[in-house]
Amino acid sequence: MDCQDFYGQVVRLEKFRDIADQFIRVRLTRIADVDIHHLEFDFDLTMMIFFLSPDGKIYSRYGGRDSQDADNRQSLAGLRHTMESVLAMHRSKAPQFAERSKENSFYPRDMGIRKKGCVHCHNVKEQQESQLARLGQWNRELVWRFPPPDNVGLILDVDRGNVVKSVSADSPAARVGLQKGDQIRSLHRVPVHSFGDAQFALDCAPAKGSIEVAWERNGKPQRATLELADGWRKTDITWRASQQHRIPSLKLYGDDLSADEKQRLGLKSDQMAFRQKQEVNAHAAQAGFKPGDIIFGVDGAPMNGTMTEFLFFIRRSYLVGDRVQLNVLRDGKRLTIPMTLVP
Repeated sequence: MDCQDFYGQVVRLEKFRDIADQFIRVRLTRIADVDIHHLEFDFDLTMMIFFLSPDGKIYSRYGGRDSQDADNRQSLAGLRHTMESVLAMHRSKAPQFAERSKENSFYPRDMGIRKKGCVHCHNVKEQQESQLARLGQWNRELVWRFPPPDNVGLILDVDRGNVVKSVSADSPAARVGLQKGDQIRSLHRVPVHSFGDAQFALDCAPAKGSIEVAWERNGKPQRATLELADGWRKTDITWRASQQHRIPSLKLYGDDLSADEKQRLGLKSDQMAFRQKQEVNAHAAQAGFKPGDIIFGVDGAPMNGTMTEFLFFIRRSYLVGDRVQLNVLRDGKRLTIPMTLVP
């Protein structure tokens, strides 16, 4: 038998049969009436694999993605590595499980869903957030659920999902001494076999504070505390179907200035600057923008690049409803124009 891997390549199932036959494999094509709070995962994903004990406890999750594309954090080698790691845990004298964290009881069980039949996963997430809003319990941190381990400086190997590929400089992981080749054993009390486990662990972590990390280096166990600064969860959500209504549009458009034009205006030649076109969007006009205004930064921070790159930066960095201060040149004078971001 043949199947296709995540990248469309035909592979032989026999490559996995030796390890796959050690599991009871179940594929759910319909999950009506299944308790989604037990099988907790990122509802914006296209796939998630759970590894369960005979009594339904969760050993591990395999899946996950980032803003680059749906598959770059997954591979067949990575799946096999997770399966081998789970089997070793299952056979150990004291197996550990990914228990639901008490801090992660974000969502009420009664979400008010009345629709019969199938509900798209991202619609479940939208319904959950709507219910929290009605209860007055929604907060901005819930936008950045399931943050990647990159956010704490851990870049994990795609083919060995609990092995450190690299550590970002001046990150929480770097400050406790984690290194390339270290094998992460647990994060915030969650056993880590895969990238998906690390995401789940960080989803349970506080918006600010500290979490424990345990790892092995050359067979020797080590442990430390990661310090998480305010805003550590924030990451690019533009790919998330459930959050499209929160992604803003700046409503300003025009032509990039040439390097000579920028220098004549006292700007750096590589600095982002564009001239607003003659047609001004109603929302931008209401904020005070006029044809010919030159926009060259936001919130007092000049940026390099083009107008298009700047507009994508706004989409990645802010939410609908945020109020920004845009840096503007008009008739040779520098202005700051506030504007509330809209969809």
